[in-house]
Amino acid sequence: MPIVNDYAQVKEAYQEAAERGIGLPVFCSEDRETLEAILASAVKMGREIGVEDLPIIPAWTCRYPSRGQMTLVTACGEPVTGTRLMFSDLAVFMQEGSPYRKLRVMPHLDHAFPWLDGDILDQFADQFASVMCDASEKPFEENIRLTARYVERVRGRVIVEGAVDEIFESGSAGQKNEPTSVAQAQRFLRETGVDILVPNVGTEHRATAEQVRYRGDRAREISAAVGKILCLHGTSSVKPEDLPQLPADGFVKINVYTTLAVVGGQALARNVLENLGNIFDKEQLGALVKSGVLGKAVLADGYGKTQQPIKPKLACVTNPPRRDAWFAAVRDRCKSFLDVFGYGRFAR
Repeated sequence: MPIVNDYAQVKEAYQEAAERGIGLPVFCSEDRETLEAILASAVKMGREIGVEDLPIIPAWTCRYPSRGQMTLVTACGEPVTGTRLMFSDLAVFMQEGSPYRKLRVMPHLDHAFPWLDGDILDQFADQFASVMCDASEKPFEENIRLTARYVERVRGRVIVEGAVDEIFESGSAGQKNEPTSVAQAQRFLRETGVDILVPNVGTEHRATAEQVRYRGDRAREISAAVGKILCLHGTSSVKPEDLPQLPADGFVKINVYTTLAVVGGQALARNVLENLGNIFDKEQLGALVKSGVLGKAVLADGYGKTQQPIKPKLACVTNPPRRDAWFAAVRDRCKSFLDVFGYGRFAR
């Protein structure tokens, strides 16, 4: 089916998830391999539960200072070009004959600062299913004003997510991570009119669960006051045993990125390491051993996946094997989140 970006249809998908106690993971991407892996995870899940049209949310940032993903899509680093490429890839993936065509794909723009990404927020609003207008680094009053101004411009056209206050970066010196109060959340929702609310409940971007404490009690208090319209950022800092509880705590939308990059990058590295004898010739490997970069084992018969003789082999020096290693690892990690966040309940 076409990309789902009609406001009413997207709203309905969120309501369905909330009613079934399902959290919709938002998987961020900055390359085609990850984008396809996200879609493939939903297809894999759908086959298991017998549902072909599962909703799935691929997402990306644009010029977000912490990780401007659309500046990384291309070597030229032009973010509008990156955004167009992502939509182009999605359009092809949703065409007739594609294994992903029956999914309900709802692309999301994440962490768009209106003073940095105003062009993306305005020009691409009708192509996204949802956007995060992120003014959370500004003082509370200005955050409300900037967010409300954007909501007014796009009301009824795109689901708007807003952050009540800032979710800090792990390791940010001198910043105190104070949870959002119920009163702050209620006021922010009332005065901005956002559809999805991002509270600060103790999590941090790119932090480990040992460094921070997820405040499920505060999330439940806020959800009881505003409804199951919450989005969690900083999911990587939530302990694994707490993840299944997130939908019940009021989170209908749950952001995921760091772990995808880690498992994908590690899978790619393992593939390269196992194929060193198929990527370099014997002289090159010998030089790397002599310099101390590699151990002598790389020159031994039976090392990794080396096929004798040791020399570059087209099947190993080109991109497909590294792509496939990344793709499979990221697909399976995304699938694990679909399991944890209750996608099996779509089968009811």
